[in-house]
Amino acid sequence: MKSSFLRAGFALLCAVILSSCGGNNGSLALSGTITYSPTGATITGLTLVNNGNGEKVTIDAGATSFIFTKLLAVDEKFDVEVATSPAGAVCTPSANTGTASVYTVYYVTIACVANPYVLGGTVKGLTTTGLVLANGADTTAVLPAGGADVKFTFPTKVGNTAQYGVTVLTQPTGQTCTVDSTLNPGTMPNADQLGLGVTCK
Repeated sequence: MKSSFLRAGFALLCAVILSSCGGNNGSLALSGTITYSPTGATITGLTLVNNGNGEKVTIDAGATSFIFTKLLAVDEKFDVEVATSPAGAVCTPSANTGTASVYTVYYVTIACVANPYVLGGTVKGLTTTGLVLANGADTTAVLPAGGADVKFTFPTKVGNTAQYGVTVLTQPTGQTCTVDSTLNPGTMPNADQLGLGVTCK
């Protein structure tokens, strides 16, 4: 009899331990973080799936974390993948497969990189040297072409949905140039942005 009580007590203790660790009752929340490059990029349309149980979760624009609602039991298999890719970006999961435990289910990472595109436009009326345009820390010098329109592009591409803002860093000798505000500043589209205008007088 005493042995039976001991066995029952031991079984109860095991059940409590398993429960507290997320055992067969399924108390482990599969979750993780989302990173963006460039930082601050607004990416929409991302959906994740846990192929272990088929649950999907839709990620809100700009969200930096996610959590699946179906709780996992200890040792239950999980496999988080990108079910739907966002427009204009590539998202790659890491630490996304394994068996559930407190050491694995909270550390899935989704890294999203916005597709890079060319930023540029046209300078009108430039007749002298010295013009330098800037988009943040990225700069480009524009040389005159006998008064004809001059095309320009920045050397560093800009990620889809990233913010840009072109300014005149250095004015050309004897002239004043201004950047047309129609498209500037702006948000990079899902394509090259080559429609910026600069007028020099």
